[in-house]
Amino acid sequence: IAPSLKQEKTVLIVGHENNLRSLIMRLEGIPKEDVINLCLPRAVPLAYRLDENLKPLDRADGQLDEATGFLRGEWLGGDTAVKEILERDRKQVYDTSIEECLETGSSRDKWRTWMEFAIGKPQPEMVAKSAGSCLEDGGMGTSKRVA
Repeated sequence: IAPSLKQEKTVLIVGHENNLRSLIMRLEGIPKEDVINLCLPRAVPLAYRLDENLKPLDRADGQLDEATGFLRGEWLGGDTAVKEILERDRKQVYDTSIEECLETGSSRDKWRTWMEFAIGKPQPEMVAKSAGSCLEDGGMGTSKRVA
């Protein structure tokens, strides 16, 4: 990662929450005892601006992100949206009074709309068809069932 960044290349890093948490811990200098409290949303880009020593630059507002309270990176789509996603995920995992999946129905449509805003609407050739899907569009909700 570092050699590419030193060549002034833009780098996209994708990984599991635990791997990303470890990278962010080193990048941000978060102590080991605190990093366990860092929750990261799924599929939401986090952008950093780095100095010549590959250290994060402060955000334009000079604050840490509102969603986690730990980071100098910018959530694409904004802190408020990420904060809502993290709260939804927390409820889905830890709140035993929740009786339905919070990622389906109107919440799913809201998520899809937010993702289209953040990263753009997927082009037809970019929509991957799920191996187990019985839908032409791979479950994206844009077409009918196939036999």
